[in-house]
Amino acid sequence: MKMTPYFSIIVPMYNVERYIKICVDSILAQTFKDFEVIIIDDVSTDDSYKICNELYGGNEKVRLLRHEKNQGGGPARNTGIKKSVGKYIWFVDSDDVIIPTALEKLYKATHPEAGGVDVVHLLGRYTIYQDDDKPLVVQNLHLEWEKRTEGFLNSNKIQRINENWINNRIWIATYMGCYKKSFLVKNKIWFPIHSRVLDDFLVAFSAILYAEKYYFFKEALYVYRGRKDSVTRSPNINKGLETILDVVDTMIKVMKKIPELSDQRIIKEQCIAQAFEYIFPSHFIPFYNGVNVSPELDKAVYENLLPIFGGNTTLVKYLFHGFNTMWRQASILSQQVYLLRQREELFQKQNKLIEQLRELLKKYDQTI
Repeated sequence: MKMTPYFSIIVPMYNVERYIKICVDSILAQTFKDFEVIIIDDVSTDDSYKICNELYGGNEKVRLLRHEKNQGGGPARNTGIKKSVGKYIWFVDSDDVIIPTALEKLYKATHPEAGGVDVVHLLGRYTIYQDDDKPLVVQNLHLEWEKRTEGFLNSNKIQRINENWINNRIWIATYMGCYKKSFLVKNKIWFPIHSRVLDDFLVAFSAILYAEKYYFFKEALYVYRGRKDSVTRSPNINKGLETILDVVDTMIKVMKKIPELSDQRIIKEQCIAQAFEYIFPSHFIPFYNGVNVSPELDKAVYENLLPIFGGNTTLVKYLFHGFNTMWRQASILSQQVYLLRQREELFQKQNKLIEQLRELLKKYDQTI
């Protein structure tokens, strides 16, 4: 392997002993050979690290790194960025695979002759629900597409964010983007170190705002494996709350660096509303199933928001809709006695959440 490969493929790894071999093997089987693989073990408690060390320890294309303590997927990807030497970076999850010609096609899309892009966004992916370490059953692959046109995004940042975030948000999955390393470093685009869920949300948002040349690529190169025990399928109220505070605060900092958005308060509110709309269904609603929430609490939330942003703003609309969705679902299951026993504890956490959101919104009213 030469010292400066064209691609650095970054693979964060944690307890994936059943999948890591097929993942790494799919990368090593690429028809385009100018790449390095960086595996960052986030202190796995199974045999993931041992398997990689035994299989790839002597492979010159593979670098196996290990954190001293468990930090999460975002910090693992940050480590990969810092240690990478390739011109372009692609993140591959350790339970997924890529097709053999993936890097060859990405090379053609990113090469200077194609315009020297900052970001290539994949519009398609294959999905498979196969929870074992066997070769993938091709007949079970499901092809999914974003309904967009291949080509460069609008250079007008306001139109770009309206078309591809506010009104029709792009897929935010980290593996859907191939990034020029110098672009990430220059714009200080890093994965959040505190949040263990939706860290790809911030990277996708930053990239679509900062990139001078952002290209939509109409071809599926990636195979996403759907697993019941993955982080994205494990709703958690504490992670969700932590994510809201972290994500929205960072979004405001990102938007402040875009001159075109300096006087676009409504657009900035709508961008933030997307974060609430995305996070609430994923990490809050399941927590409230079976809890009969009082109408007084419903009213209190709405009245807290009204003085800050007004009744017709996008942020109030989505926040109120998010809470109402939780409560309506809760009412349906309110007769489940085993859940009702937790009612007082849940109410306390609800009130804590509302208070933190209240303080958060006050802060944003002064900064947005």
